[in-house]
Amino acid sequence: MNLTNQFLIAQPNMPDERFTEAVILICEHNEHGAMGIRVNQLSDIDFGELLVGLDIDGYQEVLNQPIFDGGPVNMECGFILHRGEKQFDSSLQITPSLSLTTSKDIIRAIASNNLKGEWLMTLGCATWDAGQLEQEIADNDWLSGPVDENLVFDLSEDKWSQALGLLGIKPHQLVNTGGHA
Repeated sequence: MNLTNQFLIAQPNMPDERFTEAVILICEHNEHGAMGIRVNQLSDIDFGELLVGLDIDGYQEVLNQPIFDGGPVNMECGFILHRGEKQFDSSLQITPSLSLTTSKDIIRAIASNNLKGEWLMTLGCATWDAGQLEQEIADNDWLSGPVDENLVFDLSEDKWSQALGLLGIKPHQLVNTGGHA
């Protein structure tokens, strides 16, 4: 099972409260484990505040762009999902049109309004050791499904319900206990 470029959608019975109603884009999944970015939890800072901390000047258009909490690992690190073919010093191409970058050069490009295409920045990421994510899925902690790149960059409040909708599920159809047939 390879879940790269899939959404993980938290079940209502998610035992780890840090992931309640989480929607996570899996950026990499292999025999060593998995890494993903939560795309639906706003942080309490915006891009302008981040630029002040990095002593970078920015265009007015980008200063109020929200930043998301990407997960509980490496919360001091920025992870930027972006569309387009441009690659930066530290980019991982997830699909032909979607990349993840962690280097400071992309922050400068955004601040100077030189990044063409949509972007979403998070602080932190989520990681799983080898076999851990597969076990959590078997334990009914997560649903998985296809990524809708438009939803990744959507700034609306209820991405969890929208991600469930990609699977044809409405939140009221889920129960708080799981089982196996």
